[in-house]
Amino acid sequence: MSRFISKVPKFEFSSSIAEQEEQLSVNPLMVSMKAARKERANDKHRPHYHFTSPGDMLNDPNGLCFWEGNWHLFYQGFPPEDPRPHWGHAVSKDLIHWRDLPYAIYPDPEECCFSGSTLVEENRVIAMYHGTQAGNMVAISSDPLLLNWEKVTGGAVIPVQEPSDEPMRYTVFDPCIWKKGDQYFSLSAGTYPEKQGGHRIAADFLFRSENLEDWEYMHTFTENDRFTLLGDDGACPYFWPLGDKYILLFYSHMSGGQYMIGDYDLDRDKFKVSSSGLFNFGASNPSGVHAPSATPDGNGGVIVIFNMNPGLPLPDSQEYQRNWNQIMTIPRQLYLDGSGSLMIEPAGDIASLRHNHRHVEEIVLPANEEILLEDVYVPIPTSHRVKFSMV
Repeated sequence: MSRFISKVPKFEFSSSIAEQEEQLSVNPLMVSMKAARKERANDKHRPHYHFTSPGDMLNDPNGLCFWEGNWHLFYQGFPPEDPRPHWGHAVSKDLIHWRDLPYAIYPDPEECCFSGSTLVEENRVIAMYHGTQAGNMVAISSDPLLLNWEKVTGGAVIPVQEPSDEPMRYTVFDPCIWKKGDQYFSLSAGTYPEKQGGHRIAADFLFRSENLEDWEYMHTFTENDRFTLLGDDGACPYFWPLGDKYILLFYSHMSGGQYMIGDYDLDRDKFKVSSSGLFNFGASNPSGVHAPSATPDGNGGVIVIFNMNPGLPLPDSQEYQRNWNQIMTIPRQLYLDGSGSLMIEPAGDIASLRHNHRHVEEIVLPANEEILLEDVYVPIPTSHRVKFSMV
């Protein structure tokens, strides 16, 4: 018996959406998650519409995808019954209002389920992720709500390399997956084995497979990278077409969320980078943009969501991080403008969050007077007021 079997109860669900909904209505995990959200409903630090875990902590978002009318968000969840990373799971119709679902992928034979991506095919969804102490794993689901997952081979399809006297050609870490023709391709994130001046150099290593079980290492993927810094790494990669270019999103544990834009050389299977940028300006921690999870939007663009590192001041942060930390950003839509620059807009039904609209026009603002707008003004204690005057 594996020593990494999860203590979290695991359930098998029907392949019918109606029966799945009936099973979920009485599922013990759903009951527990609902109770956890109710218990924390009055927590002044928890956001109202940015996704947070039901009660426990969360980390990287994983495998964002659209399947059978729903957006699916997976994430590193830490169940109270067994606080090792499992793939948590939430579903949404509009990318804004999220509904909890049971944990999707459980550790075993890996110790922890770390980050990865999904690939949506006509009749199934493929997840590829990193399993610590094992390697990169593949799991498959095809039911309506992606509740049941089966691991290909039952073990790592790209095992962690054993230490030896021979230099390692690649690292086995966070993967992403895509398909070209009849072959699957995957990046394994990390850094080059060699360092420069004691600093690591970001890299992603390309693998190829015809059956999801047997993977052949090819070469490093990125060419002409003049943009990452010494000390960066290429964690949590997502490689997707973007307009007439391609984008590689990733996370550096030193510099935060980043992207590169360039061309995909289909003959050589190389990514030729022409520009780049940061999703995070400043330190990654505290309060910085962390890891991406991205998927095509179906119209030539990409939808991406990130987790945000906590920024609670001490001593509150020590108290809260024991119970929950990190939130997801509002999803963003990425596309290229006419000049090839990356454009970013909020994605999803943001308008549904607006309410109690008030319209004000033709107001004269006299100097040194306080103007109160009816139905808009919210009283503030006198001690906290700031007076503004026009000179």
